[in-house]
Amino acid sequence: MTTWTFLVDDDPIVLQSLRRYFDATEDIRVIGEAVDGADALAQLEDICVDVVLADIHMPNMDGVNLLRNLQERPNPPAFVAITALDSDNTMLQVLASGGAGYILKSSRPQAIIEAVRDAVSGGTTVSPQSLTRLMDYLPADPPHTASEESAENSFELTNVEREILLLLCQGMSNATIAKTLNYSESTVKKYVSQLIGYFGVSSRLSLAVSAIRSGW
Repeated sequence: MTTWTFLVDDDPIVLQSLRRYFDATEDIRVIGEAVDGADALAQLEDICVDVVLADIHMPNMDGVNLLRNLQERPNPPAFVAITALDSDNTMLQVLASGGAGYILKSSRPQAIIEAVRDAVSGGTTVSPQSLTRLMDYLPADPPHTASEESAENSFELTNVEREILLLLCQGMSNATIAKTLNYSESTVKKYVSQLIGYFGVSSRLSLAVSAIRSGW
């Protein structure tokens, strides 16, 4: 299935690079480009897209305000922020406003590609450098009772589950983990679903945060 992607950045060199990355894939196609948020909103009135991949710091309308405007529309596209100016404030605004990804422009092309794929499938991707800092802003876990602690420690991870969890905590997508460990993507997806169940969370991002916090 083709993922129709819309690019937003005021740097033509960045747009050219992103277009080249996606042209090399079989499933992602760039359907349009804009130089800022206002330009993007105007164009997106007339076309349907699956994912908007947008810079954050742009003139006229920045990426966060673009995201907020898109979220007000019926059936908004998934939104992935891509930035060279990484900051805690920007990361928190993107995630709090419903963004499906926060990645750095210095990321490898494959990581950017996988962030778009994860976004359209309902996942959330945060660059590893940013994910570690994100934990500082999450509310502390409430005190556990003895029975809760026993329940938390009632499962043992297999070696394969540990390997997958470690790579997931490094910010890798299912496809990248599969390639790294020489498994099929469907196998990795099955293990990730099991891990989400073990930890009692609802998403890959929550799983990574929970695993890092608990020392796995």
